[in-house]
Amino acid sequence: MDFRQLRYFVAVAEELHFTRAARRVHVAQPTLSQQVRMLEKELGVSLLKRSNRHVELTHSGRIFLEEARRLLTTAADAVQAVQAAAAGRSGRLTVVCGPTSAYAGLLGMLELYRRRSPLVDVHLVESPVVDAVVTVEQRQADVGLVVPYFESALLKRETVLELPLLAALPRSHPLASAGIISLKQLSGDPFVLFGQRRGSGFYERILGICHGSGFSPRVLEAMEHIHTLLYVVGAGYGVSLVPATLKPIVHPEVALVPLRESAATLELGMIWRFDQTSPLVTAFLATVREWCKTHRND
Repeated sequence: MDFRQLRYFVAVAEELHFTRAARRVHVAQPTLSQQVRMLEKELGVSLLKRSNRHVELTHSGRIFLEEARRLLTTAADAVQAVQAAAAGRSGRLTVVCGPTSAYAGLLGMLELYRRRSPLVDVHLVESPVVDAVVTVEQRQADVGLVVPYFESALLKRETVLELPLLAALPRSHPLASAGIISLKQLSGDPFVLFGQRRGSGFYERILGICHGSGFSPRVLEAMEHIHTLLYVVGAGYGVSLVPATLKPIVHPEVALVPLRESAATLELGMIWRFDQTSPLVTAFLATVREWCKTHRND
């Protein structure tokens, strides 16, 4: 017994006419009749009562019709499931994200991916970048969205966004109401920075930008959480540089001022293993690229 015979039998059982059934399944009528008889012989029961003008189901045939339909539906579902998996539209995907990605469009990326691949079970893990890198290296996550300032021989990385950095100043700062400033105008201020011990590379990136502007910042504090950093800046303890994507959540006592320096940016990147071959990952990477391309100038 094979699925072809089941399809032929279901067509005859629903049409109750061999010629119409043969047209429906696109096969010659003698072939259809032969395959149904072979099915009955294999089962050892009569499924149909035949006459020159009439075809009807036997009691066994009515019972077998329901089972045949169920088997064909299960087989079709199995085909769709494996095709969806091969195309990266079903399965489980673990995404690890660093602190910056949450403010750089992560919600929009995930929403677009959910629309494209509603059958995928997405598991999201938030982690410091140094831990995120290890998580992907050790296959505990399939892909990461992080600030890509790290070294790894096991991972590919791809920058998908460059986020402008803004000066975060206390509202009481003399430059808080300026339309745009040069970073060097802050060279005499104490700096409050983020992520020195979290291994994100953010701390080193800010130092490098300041050095490129001709000064070494005097770092008063190195906070572990971006929200705490904003509170400390708002309290007047120092200034900082933060991604422009923080605008919607900025503390009311903090002013965000654009910088003249075009190099004052922070990268957001995707990371995945060199030997990663999962269609789920391929589809997710493509979705993130598309979202970032559309929203790059937002």
